[in-house]
Amino acid sequence: MWRENVKTIRNELIDSFHDAGEDKLNEKPASGGWSIAQVVLHLAGAETRFMELALRSASESMAKGEKVDLTVFDDPAHKMIAPIDPPDVHKTCDELLKALHTSRQLTERLESSYTIEELEQKSMDHHRFGIMPIEQVFELLGRHEKRHIRQIHRIKEQITRL
Repeated sequence: MWRENVKTIRNELIDSFHDAGEDKLNEKPASGGWSIAQVVLHLAGAETRFMELALRSASESMAKGEKVDLTVFDDPAHKMIAPIDPPDVHKTCDELLKALHTSRQLTERLESSYTIEELEQKSMDHHRFGIMPIEQVFELLGRHEKRHIRQIHRIKEQITRL
């Protein structure tokens, strides 16, 4: 289910920012926080880290882990601190789309290299959620992007209010 969902969610992500002008993409809300461009760079970087970990773990022989609860991503009131801040550099829409395309290639590689069943039997050790089945990385990716799509909508509201 999540393998297919991440494709739909990625389209939602792109739709959430593709019509914003370059200035809006790089504008930070007056209240502080990331720009839309920084959110997108954060997502591309996180996908790269998630999938590199999953691909590396899939080639190792770690015992099967139990599914973890990822609903924390669904609650915007639950603040989460990113382990790495995205760079605060001016980006064009094309540059953001390229970053997302590059990170998505790793996801496609994992998906095409292993069956659902194979990844359910292997585990990875995520820095925040601990030992989890590798197959659950697709849910992690999808929920993470959904959370930040909501953030992009809030940023757009804040920067257009001025």
